Amino acid sequence: MSLLSNTALKKIFVDGFYRTHAAMLVFIFVMLISYCLFINTLGTVRPDQIDFWQFFFTISLVSNPLMMTFYLIGSSLYAYKSLKYILSQLALPQQEFLYYSFTSSTKKRQFMVWCTLQTYIFIPVLCYTLYAITIGIVFGYYLISIGILLFQLLLILAGAYIYLKESNRLIEANKPNWLIRIGRKWNKPVFLLYSFQVFNQSKLAYVLTKLLSWVLMSSVFVVFTGLEDNFRLLMLITSCIVVAHVVLIYQEKIFNDRYLSFLPNFPFNKEKIFFSFCLNYLVLLLPEICWILTNFGILTSFGLIAFAFSTILLFRNLLLLNAIQIKGFLIRVFSLFFLFYVFIMFGFGLILIPLNVIVAWAFLSVII
Repeated sequence: MSLLSNTALKKIFVDGFYRTHAAMLVFIFVMLISYCLFINTLGTVRPDQIDFWQFFFTISLVSNPLMMTFYLIGSSLYAYKSLKYILSQLALPQQEFLYYSFTSSTKKRQFMVWCTLQTYIFIPVLCYTLYAITIGIVFGYYLISIGILLFQLLLILAGAYIYLKESNRLIEANKPNWLIRIGRKWNKPVFLLYSFQVFNQSKLAYVLTKLLSWVLMSSVFVVFTGLEDNFRLLMLITSCIVVAHVVLIYQEKIFNDRYLSFLPNFPFNKEKIFFSFCLNYLVLLLPEICWILTNFGILTSFGLIAFAFSTILLFRNLLLLNAIQIKGFLIRVFSLFFLFYVFIMFGFGLILIPLNVIVAWAFLSVII
């Protein structure tokens, strides 16, 4: 039964890993071995130095701490690839039998099996490591050679321990995240559902958007240094902030079409549909709104926030015209951004606020 278990696990994880990553392994290791064995030296080299120069890369690996560090990083990346593959396989429904068959044996036995499987996966790395250690010992580099081998063994043991913990962990089906658990009993306005969607499943997009927004704001201040109190510059920064959020605006349209397609059947008037979705951006733009309110006066802050929301209304209603075609949407957005720049530089920035609202309302009136 133990032999059958080992054979099945080897076929599932080891053979599957090599099939999935065969191209990468062949390229890396064949190239590396070809370099070490068949490289020709440039210039005249004495016969007693040919072996040294042909094995120069391998000797550098066990004699140079920097080269050793790069090799250890590469080994860690290889361990990460194997870890990612096996954990993804453990999560598949067809591997669920392992949770009530293989895990019936002792933890010690399971750990030994996982160590064996991880060693099989590490065979290409271990082969080159042993080759490098042999060269290093021949040339007298003992300490780094032993350190590299110990690090490889540590990677194998660490991987086996992670597999052991994962395979013995209870499966938690559809466990809700912290936001759903906290807000389960809240009354959620239908026009605010997209904000919950962002914080629930699009956290990475939100963080990257905020990072891009901060980079754009900082870049404009660097380019126009000394003009921090200039209203034209502040409007330009505000337009950059809105442009940084076009991905979230685009994703909102997809979310509404997929999950809120029933809204036209509800007795909502056109004005409520037009303005109520701004609740989402009141939440999503909260960091930028706080930054504006704490750094500028009331009138200036009100003008910048009104400009931001009028621009968002215009951008999101643009999506009503092209059936979620991202290319056309981005072309229109950046064309409008250039137009905003011209208006702002000539001192007509405030005119854009009512103009954006009117154009956005016209788009909505044509579609609905």
